[in-house]
Amino acid sequence: MQVNDISCFRLLTALLHLIPITLSGDVKWRQELYEPNYKFYHNLSTLEREIRKLSQSYNDYIHLSETFVSRNEASQLVLSLKNFTQNSRTKSTLSSPKSKVLLSFGEHAREFFPVESALFLLRNITEGISSPTESIQYKYSRYILSNLDLYLIVIANPDGRQYVERTRNYCWRGTSTGVDLDRNFDWNFGGKGSSSDPLDEEYRGLSVNSEPECSPYLSLTEQQFDAFVSFHSGIRQVYVPFADSISAESKRVPINSAAQLELARLLAESTLQPFRFGIGYALTGYPADGTIFDYMHGVRNIPFSLTIELWGDGDSREKQCFDLFNPPSEQLQSALEDVMPIYETLFTFLIEWEGRKKHQYYHSLEPDFGLPKGYIVPVLAVSVLLLAIFHRHLPSSLGFRGYQRRRVVSLRSLSSTFAVTSGVKIT
Repeated sequence: MQVNDISCFRLLTALLHLIPITLSGDVKWRQELYEPNYKFYHNLSTLEREIRKLSQSYNDYIHLSETFVSRNEASQLVLSLKNFTQNSRTKSTLSSPKSKVLLSFGEHAREFFPVESALFLLRNITEGISSPTESIQYKYSRYILSNLDLYLIVIANPDGRQYVERTRNYCWRGTSTGVDLDRNFDWNFGGKGSSSDPLDEEYRGLSVNSEPECSPYLSLTEQQFDAFVSFHSGIRQVYVPFADSISAESKRVPINSAAQLELARLLAESTLQPFRFGIGYALTGYPADGTIFDYMHGVRNIPFSLTIELWGDGDSREKQCFDLFNPPSEQLQSALEDVMPIYETLFTFLIEWEGRKKHQYYHSLEPDFGLPKGYIVPVLAVSVLLLAIFHRHLPSSLGFRGYQRRRVVSLRSLSSTFAVTSGVKIT
C-alpha cells in the first residue's frame, strides 16, 4: 500500500510538471486563415536584395555591415544611416553630436509586418534624398539624417524567418534552435517570464546570449545610444521598461519614467488607430524576463528604450498565427502608411530632446563675472575692441602704452570666435 502511495505521488508530480508545458504557447503548425502573398510581402531573399540595392544606390548615406550574421550565416542586414555632410548638395555640418538611435526588427520569425515597415521607412528616407531640394520629402530626409545617427537591425532572426518560409509554419517564433531572442538577454534571465522548454514559444535558451543573433545588439551598444526601439506586431501597444517578473513584483519603474511615458503617449496618439501605452508588466499583465528593451535600459543605460507593437488586435479564439501578427496582403500598403507617423513622432521627439539637453547643459555652466562661461571669450573680445577704439581718444597719461596698436580685432574674427566658443545656437 505504501509503495502504491509513493507511485501515485510520483505520477502526480510528473503530471504537475507537464501542466506548464501543456498550457504554454506552442509553436506547432496551424491551418491559417490567410498566408502571405509574396507579390506584396517580401520573402527573405527579396528583402535582402532590396536592402543591398538601397545600400548600393545610396552608399553616401547607407552602410550595410557584413559583420553580423546568424547561426546559419545569414545576414541580419544591419544598417547605419549617415548624414548629408559628405554630399555636394548640402555642405552644412553640425558642431555637436547627434542622437544615436538603434531600431530592431524581425526578432520573432512569424512577425513579417515590422520587417516590412523597416523597408518602407528606408524607402521613404532614400526617396527623399533623391527628391528636389525644394520638396518636402527632401527636407524631411535631410532633417532626419542631419540630426540623427540611425542604426537598423532589419532582420534580427533570419534563420527563424527562413524556417517559417520553408515549412509554412507561421506560428514559429524563435531562431533555428527555437530560442526566443527576446528572452535571451541578461536582464533577469531565467525568470518565470520565460521558459526552459524548447517547444515553448518563450524558450529562453541554455544561457544568456546563447544565440549568435545577439551579437549586433551587444556590439553596437558598446557605444552610448540615446534610444532603442524593438518593433513587433500582434497588438497595438507601446511598452516602457520594465517587463520582467522582479520588476512586476516590486513595481520598479525607470528613473526617467515620466519622460519615457511622455514619449510613449505621443507615439500612441500619433496614428489614427488607437494604441495603448504604459509600463511593460502593467500593460501586458504577464512578466517577460530577458527582454532586449529591458536590457538596453537596465544594463546599457540607454535613456529611451521601448517596445512597440505596430499592428494587430490581440489574440482571440478566432485567430491563428499569420493573421494574428500580419495584415492581409492586400492591406499591407495601407497598414504601412498608417504606422509611419510613429517613426516621424519618434524622430522629432528625440531631435527636440537632444536640443533641450544641450540647451540645458549650456545654461547650467557655472557663471563667471555674472555671465555663463560660453559668453566670456566673446565679451572679452568686444572689451578689447572697445578699449582699442577709445584708447585713441584718451589722454596719453591714461593710455595703456604696453598694448598700443599691437592688434586690430575685426568684426569677422569676433563673430568666428563667438561661433566656435558657444557651439550652440541660443534662441
